[in-house]
Amino acid sequence: MKRFTLTALVLALTTFTTVPAMAHSMKQLEGDLTKREKYFQPLDKDAPSFSLNDPDGRPVSLADFRGKVVVLHFIYASCPTECPLHADLIGRIQEMANATPTRDQVQFVTITTDPVKDTPEVLKAYGPAHGLSPRNWVFLTSGPDNPEATRELVKRFGHKFTATEEGLQVHSVVTHVINKNGRWRANFYGLKFEPASLVTYINGLANEHSPEGHPEQSLWDRIRSWF
Repeated sequence: MKRFTLTALVLALTTFTTVPAMAHSMKQLEGDLTKREKYFQPLDKDAPSFSLNDPDGRPVSLADFRGKVVVLHFIYASCPTECPLHADLIGRIQEMANATPTRDQVQFVTITTDPVKDTPEVLKAYGPAHGLSPRNWVFLTSGPDNPEATRELVKRFGHKFTATEEGLQVHSVVTHVINKNGRWRANFYGLKFEPASLVTYINGLANEHSPEGHPEQSLWDRIRSWF
């Protein structure tokens, strides 16, 4: 079933990207998703900028990903509940997206909110444990010398990771989507949204400036018909 679902998604998205007559505007796509995906929130504002480091200490900024759709989320590696599930979900979405023609137009970004405990060794081990491929995924940190920086960044994205006395963090689960020009275009809330919804949205943003036609059937309906 998983193989059929993935194949169906690839075929549907390939059709979308290669047949201009069926291209759909983002406004129409966002309208479709708003009706069908209750965990989806469209936005259109400048994304908060950041300058962090990868596990090898190389500097990475949001500006480095200009020209790509960015799927960004926050976790901490010792989180016992939502974070590993969120990472698993992002891994599944990455697998689906990387099976489509937009694989080279999307970047997945995970940012730790516990840069003291999440050492480079921890960061490097986390991705493989959750099915995340380094092809177009990176785990970023502010480093132990600036432990509050990423939690402050979370606030700029509209939510919080609040430390407790037990060493845990109370937080919400949000997946942020940023377009190729650095505009924050959507949030997907929680863990129950359909992965195909986000993959469809990624594809729409990757092809946002494609020629538009006047299809009889919406993009969403075409993709859903494959499942």
